[in-house]
Amino acid sequence: MQKKNKKKLSLLLLLLILVQSCSIFNSRLETSENPKESNIITSDIENFYQAFDLATKDSANAESLFNKYYFKKGSPGLNDFYKTKIQSKEKFTEFVLAFEDYYQSIKKDISNLNDLGNQIDSNFQEFENLYPQARFPDVYFLVGKFQSNGTISNEGLLIGTEMLAKTPDSDTVNWNEDILRITLERKHIPITVSHEIIHFNQDKMKDGNTLLWKSIREGSAEFIAELIGGETDADYSKFKGREMEIWNDFKKEKNKSIWRSWQQESEERPRNAGYWMGYIICKAYYEQIQDPEKTVQDILSIEDYSEFLRKSKVEQYIQKNFGT
Repeated sequence: MQKKNKKKLSLLLLLLILVQSCSIFNSRLETSENPKESNIITSDIENFYQAFDLATKDSANAESLFNKYYFKKGSPGLNDFYKTKIQSKEKFTEFVLAFEDYYQSIKKDISNLNDLGNQIDSNFQEFENLYPQARFPDVYFLVGKFQSNGTISNEGLLIGTEMLAKTPDSDTVNWNEDILRITLERKHIPITVSHEIIHFNQDKMKDGNTLLWKSIREGSAEFIAELIGGETDADYSKFKGREMEIWNDFKKEKNKSIWRSWQQESEERPRNAGYWMGYIICKAYYEQIQDPEKTVQDILSIEDYSEFLRKSKVEQYIQKNFGT
């Protein structure tokens, strides 16, 4: 038992270093579709639990069982998710078996997602209203090992449902405390999908490598997701009272080629500070424009991030809204 707990701890330490909700697939996307043609694909969840049920009864052959019944039967979305996120069948199997009780406990809540379809469709339609040239790919619901609740590929939107599984009825008594802290509410799934559909449509934004660029890329997905669905993908409650402090730090580092220290939680700032900073910059820009369609159009076609920052008047926005 002690050996198993040590293995869980080492896996979780790795999880806390790697876990991210951001989209890192940086390819030019060609697919163009309208909202009604976007399909919600859940076959990978069904395949996962077929493999899971067999693997937990035959742990010696678990890796080959996951390979046969989950990965080899996988959708194009799962194939891409494996390449960019999972990467190792051995480590995937080790993680899933280490947290077997968790995966079993969420089975009924992620095996049927039909009730969320209307909200996803509504958010897609709202995005099209704001951005008529938007493209709407298929949405793949997958099961991973707590590395990402959402990303994109040329196939579409890839959603890691194991990180979006908590419900009011969840029996969390035996959940690991880090798993419990990271897992999002199941009802949050349409917001994660909204965040990722924005990333899928960011191909007209100029590429870059600075903290400012990355923050606006992530923060704009947060801001527009809130416009179309009413919520951000992340929880920013820990930023209350620290807004000016974080902005002053950001000003000093915005032109550096850094990101991790602005993504992970530290003594200096809460987790996802880069996301929050980009989100606030976009909100500040919107306050200057007062036109949601033009704001979305301007954001998704940024050529000069420093100029966009200047036009946002974000420092005045922060002072006005969060100053003492």
